[in-house]
Amino acid sequence: MQLEQFKLLYEKNHIDQKKYEEAILILNNYQERLNQISIDDASIEQLDQFISSLKQNHACTIDVMIVLMRYYRMIKRNDLFIHLTKYTGGLGVIESIIDRLKHIVGKEKHREITQKIKIPELGTHPNEFPKFTEGFVKLLENTLDQKTVKCVLAGNHHQIPSSAFLDEKTHYENSDSLDQYLKELHQRKIEILGNHFKNGTVWFEQEISQEVLDFVKSNQEILSAVRKDDYLYVTKIPYDTKAYLSASTNEQKRYHACHCPFAKESIKSTQTNISGVWCNCSAGFGKYPFEIILDQELEIEVLENVLRGDMQCRFRIPLIGIKYKK
Repeated sequence: MQLEQFKLLYEKNHIDQKKYEEAILILNNYQERLNQISIDDASIEQLDQFISSLKQNHACTIDVMIVLMRYYRMIKRNDLFIHLTKYTGGLGVIESIIDRLKHIVGKEKHREITQKIKIPELGTHPNEFPKFTEGFVKLLENTLDQKTVKCVLAGNHHQIPSSAFLDEKTHYENSDSLDQYLKELHQRKIEILGNHFKNGTVWFEQEISQEVLDFVKSNQEILSAVRKDDYLYVTKIPYDTKAYLSASTNEQKRYHACHCPFAKESIKSTQTNISGVWCNCSAGFGKYPFEIILDQELEIEVLENVLRGDMQCRFRIPLIGIKYKK
């Protein structure tokens, strides 16, 4: 273990001594379970086994996951850091959907639905998520009409604060048109990816290569949008673009495209069949930045999604009746 470097990381980021001592206990516990193998050299399977052992004792907490992610990001075990995001990527999402459900359908219907839901515990292996998701979506579809299901799912379920997009709102306000803003947004995103490529650092959940950069550069819909008439078209960047571009089968391509920890593993399995309506959750994530920029709630349509066999996730945001710079 690289504990001296880890200590410096905590000091550099002004994380208090108690938190560091708690982190060391977690890493030492992990190391003891691995016995002769250093946690630096652990495999994905060994990491999964450690998390499973914690879950069995109801000891897999957010703090534990943060320590593991910090450590593996620090030593540049990007494969393990990215794997951990499959456990944490859905934190709070189901709770947010349930909360939005209450506001849309009322207390009585909300109670009828939620008493049948058991949210997976943190530390649940990603392979187990699809079974829950399949049942959850069926419950919504069997209880509500399709329009209401889509509305419930298409919210800001990662609970991103509007302040995260205030800089973008300023960029939009200083632009001559929405089209100009979208073009410049895409250029800014490419610059950010380029910096990660140069520094060899992970951007969110993925590694950036020259091929990834070229892929994003080739399509303004990725990490931005393209306006055609009164519609915005948005294509979601694959979860693992590097693997997506080198995939040899359509199934692999779809798997590496999918961001959703609650559905991703279903693409590799015939044991579950998750309704494509679930991807309205991803659509909600995609429209939220534009809602902040344009100061109003927007609708969104799912045009393509990997759960129903497409090679990408693509959305359309209607701007009919919406005021925007032309």
